[in-house]
Formats: sequence, C-alpha cells, structure tokens
Amino acid sequence: MLPEGEVGGTHFLAALLGISEMVAGLTDREEVIGTIVRITPQLVGMDRCAILLYDERRKEFRTAVVHGPDRERNAAYLRLAITAEDVRNLAHRILEQKLPALVRESSFPRHVAGALGIKMALVVPLVCRERTLGIMILDHTTGQRPFTSKEINVVMGVAQQAAIAIDNFRLQEEARRANEEARLMGEMLSDGSLRLTPDLRLTALDPSAEALLQWKSEDVTGKGLAEAFAVTARDGSRLSDVPQLAERVLRPVPGRGPPHLYFRRADGTRVLCAVLTTQVRDEHGSVTEVLCALRQISVAREEAPARDVPEMPTRDPEAPD
Repeated sequence: MLPEGEVGGTHFLAALLGISEMVAGLTDREEVIGTIVRITPQLVGMDRCAILLYDERRKEFRTAVVHGPDRERNAAYLRLAITAEDVRNLAHRILEQKLPALVRESSFPRHVAGALGIKMALVVPLVCRERTLGIMILDHTTGQRPFTSKEINVVMGVAQQAAIAIDNFRLQEEARRANEEARLMGEMLSDGSLRLTPDLRLTALDPSAEALLQWKSEDVTGKGLAEAFAVTARDGSRLSDVPQLAERVLRPVPGRGPPHLYFRRADGTRVLCAVLTTQVRDEHGSVTEVLCALRQISVAREEAPARDVPEMPTRDPEAPD
C-alpha cells in the first residue's frame, strides 16, 4: 500500500502505468475487473471496492465483482442492483456530468446502505467514448475515511482504464456475435462463403465452402479468386485475374440476378454457383474486405473437368446492350 499523502505525481503515474500494463496482459473481462477491484483500494487507503456494470435493457447497474474483507457483505454486494434513477439520486453529477461524487450513507437507498454497511463512499462512473458502462464504488468498511483530491484523481485514472478494458471486451463480444450470426446466416442462405481482400485474394473459406469446392483454406489462401478456382462463365469465358475487371463481373447489378459462374473443384470437376458479393467498409468508407456467398445451381448434364478457356469479356454490365 502506498503511504497516505503520497498519492500523486510519480506515484499517480506509476499506479496508472502498472494497472495499464496488467490490464493489457489479461484476456478475460472478469479477470481484468477482478484485478482492478483488488488493487484500487490499496492505492487510496480503502478496504472495499466494487464494479457495477450497466444493463441497458433493465436500466440498472448490477454488481459484476467486489473485493472486501467481509464475505457475508461481499455476497450481499454481488446481489446488488441499483437503478439508473437511484444512481442519479445519489448525486446528479455521476451520470449527467460523468464525474465522481462522495456519497454519504443517508443518500444511498435504505436497502443498500443497511445491507452493505456503507458509511461514505466514492462513486465513480466508468465512461468510454461518452458512454457510461458502469460505476466503481470505493469505501472503508470500518467507518468514514475521507478521500483527498489526489486520491480521487487516482481512482478516476483507474476507472478510465477499467472503462477502456470493459469497452474493448464489449466490442470483441459484439464482433464475435456478429461473425457468428453472419456465419449462421451464410449457412442458411448459401452453400458456402469466401472471404477476400479488396483485390479479390482469398483469406478464408468457411467449412461449407471447403466441402463444396473440395479445397482447404490453407491451400488457396493468398491466391486470386479467378486463379484458385479457374472461374468461368456458362459460355466458357474466364474470369479475369485483374481485380478491377473481375469486380465488374461480380458486382451486384440492380434488377439482375447474381452472376452464375463455374468453380473448379480440387478433383478437376466444376460446380455451377450463383455468386453474391458484398463489400465491407470501415468508418472512413474504404473497402476492407469482400464477402462472397456461393449458392450451388444444379445442371442437367454431368459436370466436366475444367479446361483452358478464353478470358471472360469485361464489358461493364451496367452499360446498355
């Protein structure tokens, strides 16, 4: 524990740096916030700390983790839920101005102060990108120990680190869910999907595409779409290896269905697929990835081995006939 009165300057920066390094090395959200609630009280001479995360649907803050000397009260803390309105009643500045507040026992809801034995606590919002993700509550279970301005600054710095970590894990989880939803939708709506760079080089095949085309992702990663699968049209013309020309053929055209193209399988046979593509863009509008969904089309005649064929015409499909 740092000596009282020395929290500030070098100690302040060292504390934040140490916590930042620890947070960066952890990959589990519960482990990150658990570490923070154990360390933060030592920095400011308190003995209890809790992080409550905001539940957007229920409009309330629920305890995610607590660290303190009293196991029975810790168990009660873990069952705690405080509505957003109750937090505003503690101190208007916490949610409205996103600033910390020292809150006395009389301001807490009766069931909270009584069950937890709170006399006076520092309540700090966890804010990242103007969004309140939760609150941190620090107090001393044996009485009303005041906070100095330097100690409050330390806690605010730690709270900022906690908020950034929580937000990063939230974004990772949202991305994971989005990818999983996209995968499931792809499986429902297509017989396989490909991931491509903006210049149409393969980065991954999903398991369905691997089964359909008989190629493993690692066998074709880095190759151009046309090169990897010797893609041809029904008339035998070959998809260009030049990304700009190939994109014209693959580009969705309003009022027309997706192009029907043959893909060469690993065994040399061909499979006819309707090809749907979409571009993934970043916040600046730049294309970061191309997603390609394949829907197999049955053909009456037996599929024949791929052969050398002339290159596919590259006339802009939007041009008038």
